[in-house]
Amino acid sequence: MSNNAPRWSGLETPGMMEAKCSLLIQDDGTFNPRIKRLPKQRVLVYQDKGYNPDASSGSPNGDENFYVDFNGCTILQFEPAHGTPQRTMPITLTVGGRCVFTPENYQDFNVMMRTKEQSIEMNISPNGNFDWPDVNSLLLCPLCGRSAQIPQEGDEYDNEYWLLFYPLLQITIMKGSQMTLGTRTICRLTCLDCMEDLLEEMTLKISPPSINGRRPKLSFTLPAKEVLAEAGSASFLENGPPRPETHPHESDMLDAWTLYNLWEHSGAWEALQNDYRVVLSRSMNSDNGERDSRKKTTSEPKPTKRSHCRSPSCRKGEKSRQNHGESCCSRPSKEEAREHHRGDRLARQEEQNERQEKNKTTMRYKESKSASKKNGRDKDRGSTATKPLTNNS
Repeated sequence: MSNNAPRWSGLETPGMMEAKCSLLIQDDGTFNPRIKRLPKQRVLVYQDKGYNPDASSGSPNGDENFYVDFNGCTILQFEPAHGTPQRTMPITLTVGGRCVFTPENYQDFNVMMRTKEQSIEMNISPNGNFDWPDVNSLLLCPLCGRSAQIPQEGDEYDNEYWLLFYPLLQITIMKGSQMTLGTRTICRLTCLDCMEDLLEEMTLKISPPSINGRRPKLSFTLPAKEVLAEAGSASFLENGPPRPETHPHESDMLDAWTLYNLWEHSGAWEALQNDYRVVLSRSMNSDNGERDSRKKTTSEPKPTKRSHCRSPSCRKGEKSRQNHGESCCSRPSKEEAREHHRGDRLARQEEQNERQEKNKTTMRYKESKSASKKNGRDKDRGSTATKPLTNNS
């Protein structure tokens, strides 16, 4: 294979190929570590209506979507290094944590990551409007391209991996000739040795935690390996969500499905999707050469239980002036967006009222001034103009 040829796994969809989105990191791909702060926000966690293991286990969430007040957290990402050749779409990797992969995990991910064809075989509804790679993409290490073994009951060895979050993009021609972008983030099991090589010689600039809302100016540099080791098995560097009662200690290893749900149910997963959409939008807007073609392109969020419209925590379909022109997918989303922008609407209404009152005052002033010219009154000075006195004698 030519050195300039991109690496493909064979699992990519035609839309991903069109967007040059590969499931494999290119051989010459290099990364820089970055500490990322996900801000506090209210998010809507979408549940898979076709299949949700929590619904059958008596979970209070069931199979209904639910809101989460995400408290914000600090995470570790690997960003493509500037100046490196990009034969495929640049991928930012997010470190989810270290985990074990169990037979039950495989079954859960297999159903959640089903394709439309597999949905028919499973006799459940598809998980989204687009087709995406199935569970085999979870098993595929994004760095070396080797697939993890499907775990079996009674395995004598631990199926231990790093869980990385990997953003996908595809371009699809929908009705007519309109081009639609589809996005989704998936979980990727990554070899321990591959992660070790990736972290080699990586360092991070660390600052002490904030005190009374102020972060000290002091900072120091540490190896990325030490920072992740200090974070524990779930790789939240600061303000991570409470751990499951079954694994209360930071060093306790979670299984892959539990680790993924820790991110999702805390709101961190949706906050990560929101951040990715912002980055994607900025990268598209900075591409001046594609400015005309973008006018015909509609960006569509990840059409699964984890996509949302552009209310503070949802982003799908309808537009509303009352929501600052943002798209909302349902009445509850519109209500939430309306409440979110209430202060802005009141301020805008007050400004409009002031402008109207100012216009009325101006009109009254002009009418009054016009009348004063006819009546010989100087309204600007508030005095009466008289003719000069003449001597009639």
